[in-house]
Amino acid sequence: MENLVFAILMLGCDHALDECVYVPTPAEYYSTQAECEDILPLAFHEAEDHPVALGDCIAVPREWMEKDVAFEWSIDTDDRLKVAVVGPQNEVFGEDPSSAVASDKTRRIPAG
Repeated sequence: MENLVFAILMLGCDHALDECVYVPTPAEYYSTQAECEDILPLAFHEAEDHPVALGDCIAVPREWMEKDVAFEWSIDTDDRLKVAVVGPQNEVFGEDPSSAVASDKTRRIPAG
């Protein structure tokens, strides 16, 4: 298993999930998924101005922590959030957000 840390990705969306924006959360990495998931409910409060909030704890290779990385996300046809982490040399870690998604619901944002 890779040496991973976890970061929170939080989005605020309209009711139809057609328009979503990145909602900043504390730019921290968590050493375990459980630790990240303990904080996740607090992060949802940051998006309470939006009708719908989508968020998750995203695994990031530990060696990318101090690098320039981005979250590439999409919402699939079942309205599930798909996230990949794009690393400093454009390598991708995580789910391929381009698979089975509506192309107008794909975005890329800086991580952390």
